[in-house]
Amino acid sequence: MQCQSCGAPAVPGLVMCRFCKRPVNAEAAEAAIPCPQCATLNVWGTMNCVQCRAWVVVQCVFCAQVSPHNQPACLSCGEAFAGALERKVACDNQMRNEQFAHNAGIVGQVAAPFLGAVAGSMVGSYFGSHHHSYVYEQHDDDGGGSFSGSVGAEDTSGHFSDDDGGGSDFFDAGAGDFGGSFSDD
Repeated sequence: MQCQSCGAPAVPGLVMCRFCKRPVNAEAAEAAIPCPQCATLNVWGTMNCVQCRAWVVVQCVFCAQVSPHNQPACLSCGEAFAGALERKVACDNQMRNEQFAHNAGIVGQVAAPFLGAVAGSMVGSYFGSHHHSYVYEQHDDDGGGSFSGSVGAEDTSGHFSDDDGGGSDFFDAGAGDFGGSFSDD
């Protein structure tokens, strides 16, 4: 390629002719990427300045593609470069919190039945191994009858006998269930 103004050979990567200091061609001038350090105009697609070797592109923090530093937004994903790092950090934090909440929900669904079973077995074994039984007997002084029975954590039962020999009356009262039979022969 050569300069359209003076015909001198163009230096690869440079937009301006070294001899006449004019753009090599109009298309290159429109798409030129100015170097942020030395202001040399570089052709589109150049990664480093041909003059000072400084970077003339920036990498997008969202999609990792490179775009010329003089563009307001990434040419691949469209994210604006201004404030991109702060937005990326905020997005990453939000994603991490959502993932944590999701994982906690899964662990909770798995752990809840397990913990419930463990707690249930502990409660059952506590009450099962700590059975207390009380035996009591009550006599009526007027000769009307006597009551004897035992009360335990799992079973409450009693026996009523009539002193007049008229029969035996029995009742069985479980935990919260007062039922049974009564007979008077």
